[in-house]
Amino acid sequence: MPAARAATEDTAMTELDDATRHALCDLLLAIADDKLMLGHRNSDWTGLGPILEEDIAFSSIAQDEIAHAQALYEFVGRLAGTTADALAFGRSPDAYRCAAVVERSDDNDWAIALARQLFCDHLDQLRLQRLSNSSYAPIAALARRLAAEEQVHVEHADGWVRRLGSGTDESRQRMQAALDTLAPLSASLLEAVADQATLEANGVYPPLDPPMTATWCAKLTTLVDDAGLHLACPESAPNTPGGRRGVHTPEFPSILDEMCEVYRIEPDAAW
Repeated sequence: MPAARAATEDTAMTELDDATRHALCDLLLAIADDKLMLGHRNSDWTGLGPILEEDIAFSSIAQDEIAHAQALYEFVGRLAGTTADALAFGRSPDAYRCAAVVERSDDNDWAIALARQLFCDHLDQLRLQRLSNSSYAPIAALARRLAAEEQVHVEHADGWVRRLGSGTDESRQRMQAALDTLAPLSASLLEAVADQATLEANGVYPPLDPPMTATWCAKLTTLVDDAGLHLACPESAPNTPGGRRGVHTPEFPSILDEMCEVYRIEPDAAW
C-alpha cells in the first residue's frame, strides 16, 4: 500500500469509537477468516482440476481468496495494532470467526467444492456491497477494490453450476447432491458477529434492501432453477452459536494446525 494512502487511512481510523472499532474488527475477521479457509481448502485442487484450464482458474481463485483475506487482516491490524500474519496464523482456534461451511472438507468431490464456492461467493459479493456503501470511508474504499474480483468468482461458480446442471445425468445428480449436502451448512455463513447491530445502525455496515439473506437466497434460487436443479435455501442462521462466536467443527483444529505449522516454528521471523 502506498505510504500516503496508508497514512490517510490510519488517520481516519482514529475517528472510530471503541465499540464501533471492536465490532468492525470482528466483522472483518469473520469475512477474512471465511476467505482464508476457503482459499486453503480450494488450494487442495491445484493439480487436480477436472481440466487444465479449470485447474489454473480454480488455483487462481484460491489465491484471490487468500489475497482478499490478507488485505482484510492488514486493515484489522491497523485498527487493532497487530500484524496480518499474527491475525491469520497466531490466534487460538476459538478466536477465529469462520463459518462451518468453509471448514468442511470437499472429500475430493468437485461438485462439493463448487457448491461451497457458490454459497460463499454470493454472500461475499453482498457483504462487500454493504461495505462499499459504508459510512466509514477507508473500509468502503477497500471493499470496492475487492468487489471487482469477487464478481469474477461469482461468474465462475455460476457458470460451473449451469454447466453441470445441463450436462450428463451423472453431472446433474452429483451437482444436486452437493447442493443438498451443503445447503443446510451454508446457513452458518449467515450468523451475525457480536455487536453487528451497532455497525448497521451507524452505517458502517449498512443493511441492504431487500435484506441480505433474502437477496442471497433469491439469487441462488434463480441460478439453480435456471440450471435445472433445485435448492432449499436457508432463510436464517442456526439458533446455536457457531463460528462467528468461536464455536467450530471438529475438523477445524487440524486444518488450523496444518495451515499454521510454519508460522508457529518462528512467529517473529522475517522472510
